[in-house]
Amino acid sequence: MTKKALLKHCNKSIILLLAVFPFAVIAAAGGVSAVSFWQGAGQHSPMLMAFVAGALLSASLGAIMVSQQPLHRIVYASTTAVALAFLADTAHLFSYLLAPLLVLHIWLAIRSEQLKYQVITCFSACAAVLALAGILFWQLSPGLLVLALLPMFLAELTLSRASLAPAPPASSDESKAADILELPDRAGFRSAFYDFRQRDPSEAMLVMIRLEGFQQVNFHLGREFGDLLLAQSANRIKQHLQHPDVMPIPLGNDVSRLAHLGGLHFVFVCSLVNQHHLHEQMIGEIIESTLKPFNVGNCTIEVKARASYVNCDEEQGVFENLLTCAFLALDSQPDSPIAPYQQQMQINRLEQQARLAELAHIDFRQELELYFQPVVRNEDGDIEFLELLLRWQHPKQGILAAGKFIEDIRIAGLALPVAQYVIERAAEIALALRMEGIAMPLSLNLFGPEMLHEEFIEFIDHVLLEHQLKPGDLIIECPASLFTSLEPQGIAMVSRLRSMGLRLCIDSFGETPVTLSKLPQLTVDYVKLGRSLTSDHGHQGTFKSVVRGIVEMQQIQECKVICEGVESPEQLQFVKSLNTFAAQGYYFARPLSSVGMISWLKQWRWEHPEDTPETFQPDSN
Repeated sequence: MTKKALLKHCNKSIILLLAVFPFAVIAAAGGVSAVSFWQGAGQHSPMLMAFVAGALLSASLGAIMVSQQPLHRIVYASTTAVALAFLADTAHLFSYLLAPLLVLHIWLAIRSEQLKYQVITCFSACAAVLALAGILFWQLSPGLLVLALLPMFLAELTLSRASLAPAPPASSDESKAADILELPDRAGFRSAFYDFRQRDPSEAMLVMIRLEGFQQVNFHLGREFGDLLLAQSANRIKQHLQHPDVMPIPLGNDVSRLAHLGGLHFVFVCSLVNQHHLHEQMIGEIIESTLKPFNVGNCTIEVKARASYVNCDEEQGVFENLLTCAFLALDSQPDSPIAPYQQQMQINRLEQQARLAELAHIDFRQELELYFQPVVRNEDGDIEFLELLLRWQHPKQGILAAGKFIEDIRIAGLALPVAQYVIERAAEIALALRMEGIAMPLSLNLFGPEMLHEEFIEFIDHVLLEHQLKPGDLIIECPASLFTSLEPQGIAMVSRLRSMGLRLCIDSFGETPVTLSKLPQLTVDYVKLGRSLTSDHGHQGTFKSVVRGIVEMQQIQECKVICEGVESPEQLQFVKSLNTFAAQGYYFARPLSSVGMISWLKQWRWEHPEDTPETFQPDSN
């Protein structure tokens, strides 16, 4: 329940008390004096009985209105009814009924696990027992019983409302999954979380587990087998949570230590009082256990688990905010098996949201610029081509590399327009170089499948004709992942690009086993080895042999191999020893604005007069 709703309930109770009490006080003041008000039970005054009965009834109604637990309401109503009957006729029968009700109040208080509520209720119940005995044996005033019972009803206000907040109704699929898994849902976990944090506010971690790999199972085997696999995965996770420092979650008459948030997400909380890295240990065990194949439907199936964790003191300890942080950590690091939440992720998300808003009104010509970096041949030290690098001159964050915002471009639906802009700008630069008598090929990065659109290929054809570019003037670089996942239609599109005179280059090649396995199927002009393969590993003979094998395999395919990330003479010597065709990196030049490209090329020619000047011959046309 929110604070606003709690205040609303409290206001109702206060209004009700104020509405009843004045009439009872006026009536009592008119009928009895202050001295006779608390006289013995033998001098029962009708007005006195009306006053104490009204006070008891008002407190009971207030507690019932505030309470959100049906059992509490029933007990409050029963206690009030028996107490009023006893006040009307101090018979021993009603005292026998009132005594077990007081014990029931104490049991409910202990079950709530909230210290303040327990203390007030137990104290009030004991006082009520003493008052009851005083009325029966020492002829004390019945008003003492009422005074003893009032704190018991008012104690309901001390209960934590956040832990009792109703959860949104679960969908039928989530309810079905909850029945299969036999795990607490989000609402049960929320209630247990707030109770746990009130009892133990020390350092604790909320851990979220996300299972992956179920899409193919549901598609090929059916959702029933997917649910069975989900239940088996949950059982494996639960086996690693049998630790006293893991938060218990009530589940009927049982206790669980893992909750199901719906879908493929599970969550638990562990205290770090005794073991500061307990959460990391448990996450490691869970991920390792889920990597073992499952046997479902006579099939061996592998499931991948990823985890994130967030300190329970983050975001003021608000349950929903902590879950949001855990989801954000998983989404921010999709390639990491364990993703700890960091506040920088919130900043990055806000910056991305701001960029998306700005991209809706971006002016390509004013804000997007192309930088360049040379690719230098190892044989003669001359430039093979210049790679064009997209940059965004952000008004607040400065110059951003494409890796910082290319995903935002896709989300904003601007991948195709940006690709068209880059192609057109590259053609303009190539034409300007040709007018200066410099026949220098230019490569440009297309970061995804936008190059396989029919509209994009028709646009390239138009640009090539308009700027009268020759075959080989433009080189298109694409990630290796795009080439290794091409379907027949995509392969046909790539063939069309090559037939139009464009050369193709695979970027960041050889960093995953999947890429290497598809190597013989690739037909491209250049292959760039990723930075992880171009570091100085000369002292590692086995690694060097692997890289040399990749180079030789590419040469068989008539591909020219380029090494990226060369930043020192030692690295350059290493890549030359691999018999690669060319190299690229900060050792030759850092990315520079294309505005000064012509001047830079002339300066390069002046500094390297011994290089072959073929690329600087005037255009015969």
